[in-house]
Amino acid sequence: MYVVRRHLQKLFDFGMKEMIGSKATSGMSGGNRPWTMMNLAKKSTNGNGDSVAGSRYEEAVNELNTLQSNASVLAQVQKKHKDHGKNNLEQVQKFAERAGLTLDKLDELSIIHVSGTKGKGSVCALCESMLRASGYKTGFFSSPHLVEVRERIRINGKPLAKDAFSEYFFTIFDRLQETKASHGGAMPAYFRFLTIMAFHVFLKEKVDVAVIEVGLGGSYDCTNIIRKPVVVGITSLGLDHMAILGDTIEEIAWHKAAISKPGRPAFTVEQQEGAMNVVMDTANKIGVSSIQCIPDISCYDFSGIKLRLGLAGRHQLTNASLALQLCKTWVQNYQENYPQQYKDGPESQRTDAFLPAEAVSDPELESSAAKVGMPVADGFVVPSHFMKGLEECYWPGRNQVVKGENLTYYIDGAHTPRSITVCQEWFISAADEEAWILDRPIKRILIFNSTGNRDEYSLLKPLTDCQFDGAAFCPNITGESVSGNSADSLTDDSGKAPGGAMGNNDGKKKDQTNFNTTNEKQLARCKCNLIAFENLVEEEAQSDLLLTIQDVAKNPSREWHSRQSRHRATSSICKSTPSNDARTLQSVPQNMYQTDSVKVPKAATKVLDSISDALHWAATWADQELTPEEPSLIGSKKQKPHVQVLITGSLHLVGGVIKVLDPELVNRPGS
Repeated sequence: MYVVRRHLQKLFDFGMKEMIGSKATSGMSGGNRPWTMMNLAKKSTNGNGDSVAGSRYEEAVNELNTLQSNASVLAQVQKKHKDHGKNNLEQVQKFAERAGLTLDKLDELSIIHVSGTKGKGSVCALCESMLRASGYKTGFFSSPHLVEVRERIRINGKPLAKDAFSEYFFTIFDRLQETKASHGGAMPAYFRFLTIMAFHVFLKEKVDVAVIEVGLGGSYDCTNIIRKPVVVGITSLGLDHMAILGDTIEEIAWHKAAISKPGRPAFTVEQQEGAMNVVMDTANKIGVSSIQCIPDISCYDFSGIKLRLGLAGRHQLTNASLALQLCKTWVQNYQENYPQQYKDGPESQRTDAFLPAEAVSDPELESSAAKVGMPVADGFVVPSHFMKGLEECYWPGRNQVVKGENLTYYIDGAHTPRSITVCQEWFISAADEEAWILDRPIKRILIFNSTGNRDEYSLLKPLTDCQFDGAAFCPNITGESVSGNSADSLTDDSGKAPGGAMGNNDGKKKDQTNFNTTNEKQLARCKCNLIAFENLVEEEAQSDLLLTIQDVAKNPSREWHSRQSRHRATSSICKSTPSNDARTLQSVPQNMYQTDSVKVPKAATKVLDSISDALHWAATWADQELTPEEPSLIGSKKQKPHVQVLITGSLHLVGGVIKVLDPELVNRPGS
């Protein structure tokens, strides 16, 4: 039936060509692309007022979603992940060949390939931004998407337009459908398909550079059919996806380092010693031309100009150093292999030499790499266009601040214990600075969700130091958004979506459909997260109370209050006088841990059905006038607080939040 429908589409296209005339149908790009029904979509609408391009895009997304594995299939795959992994690359190659993409053709792409546990997306975004700022045409493949699947494939920093996505999608999808019967009905799974499609797009668009982020692991990842990358990068490693990659940092390091290729250079950030050993050993066994540890960012020469990164957080300095090494290596390779194009290109491309910087390498970093005999790369004088790319880099959902009326959203897709710790440090620093500037009552709220089988205690423990007034735990379901979009499709235990094959009966925003879990499982997970958070907060509070009681016993004449006294009733930057401190123990809000000597605020917690519900609940805190009984407001007028909302734990959660707040945040900074 599908093939019949597609043939009817082709007949319609042919009829339109005859009717419109050969001049009008000469093509869109260089006269090579036929003018199809999809191309006319730019000026056409359907009966519902939606553009035909949008309708075709929705059709493409629907077909793409049929390639998702449901929860039960995914569980079976994880049980036999080793055998599955070894066969994955062979399967991807076969699907690529069926789609018309051979490995020889893939070799024509000039690729930067990046793996890692944390920061690989940020490193890729920094590379893409620097090379685009230098005048090169860039392609960028990343995952997951936040709002729309077309975000995963970008040309010159922008997601594919809906009509272009649809055209490229059906080119690949049709080829695979036409060969399906002769291959036992096999079709590639969701990520496999998008990987093949991305390579096809970059070849057709004739990009100068393709920046490719590994999806999961590295060794058996779909992207690892790449044979000849220009350079490989490995970001910070940690324990994640252990059901697939292994239980130790050494096992995970092997997977990540296995994207290295014979005769090609590789760079890594500083790793734990065990991981660094494996990275170097794996790369050398593969036969890389070199494997180097990146230098500290202080080792680069920015010509006296203060380095400004478009990405927030101190950890991004490490990512920037890796991106600088990858881009330098790529540009030098381009100079060598395409001398005429380099000479004829824009002035921004013509960096005659990356002069060595005079800065001295960090001796601690040198000694760390030296433990395994790995050399440290040299810093260099950073070209101005690289600096421009670093400053203008925009990577949504990572250390992102979005300001609203009486609300500030701090959004970060951290989802491992180490990245959550980094997120916590960023949030406390940024939120404290904002509180100091506002000089008004502050309330802090957490919205959290995690996916997979991650340990909720290790994820939530760093966040207890943020001293939240409230915490909401919700599934990655958007619910009713402010723009009227209905909830994302849910699945039952069979992996089928209620209300039809795709769920979501209104047909809107199916880009976020997820068959890899069920609503029931997500809500159960949320309840576990809430219990873990409450236990951790109580444990922290009891520890604080014990310390404070001991302090009172040692200094009975001193007016002590808990380390938790940085309560959200006041600015988190302490401006209180000694007399105000003394009042802290005189009148206390409800829901507090207390003894005869001290009292500590307890956070309100909720499990909510959707992301929209969680955001609405957080917003209600801005409407609660603080009563005079609260310590900082005794004797003063009532005042509404400013609410600081930290949203973290999952990039899927972050995507849902951005969809509800403003989908355009995917493409521009919030302010």
